[in-house]
Amino acid sequence: MNVFFDVDFTIIDADGALRPGVAECFAALRGGGHRIYLWSGLGPRWEVVSEHRLEAWVDDCFIKPLYHHRRMLDPLGISMEPHFVVDDHPHLVDIFGGCVVGPYRCVDAGDREMWRVLDAVSASETAGAKAGAGARPNPRGGS
Repeated sequence: MNVFFDVDFTIIDADGALRPGVAECFAALRGGGHRIYLWSGLGPRWEVVSEHRLEAWVDDCFIKPLYHHRRMLDPLGISMEPHFVVDDHPHLVDIFGGCVVGPYRCVDAGDREMWRVLDAVSASETAGAKAGAGARPNPRGGS
C-alpha cells in the first residue's frame, strides 16, 4: 500500500519534535512492504525527513492537495494513488481512506497514535483481503 502521512501535528508537533512511535511505525510499515510518503500543505518536507533521520523509510515528499484532492494529484506530481492516509484532519482520510489521529501539538511521551495507525493499516489489509473474497472493506481503516 501507498501510505501517505501528513506532517504538522500528525508526525511532528508545533516545535518540530517527532511524535513518539513514528520511526517504529515507519519501520514496521516498510518491513510489511508498504511505501511511505509525506505530504504537507506547506510543500515537500524533506527537512523533517532529514532532521529526524527518516530517510530509510520515506519514499518521497509532496505538496498535499488542499482542494479538488483527487484531481490535484497529477498536477502536484503525485503519480501514485494514496491507498491509506494518516492525518490529524479527517477530510483527506474521508476521501482516500485511512486513519485520523489526534493532533500532536506538544511533546507527549505517552502518545500512542502511531501504534493505532499500525493497527488500522493491518485492519485495512485484512478488510482488503476479505474484499477479494466478497466482503467490502471499511474505507476508513476501522477508525
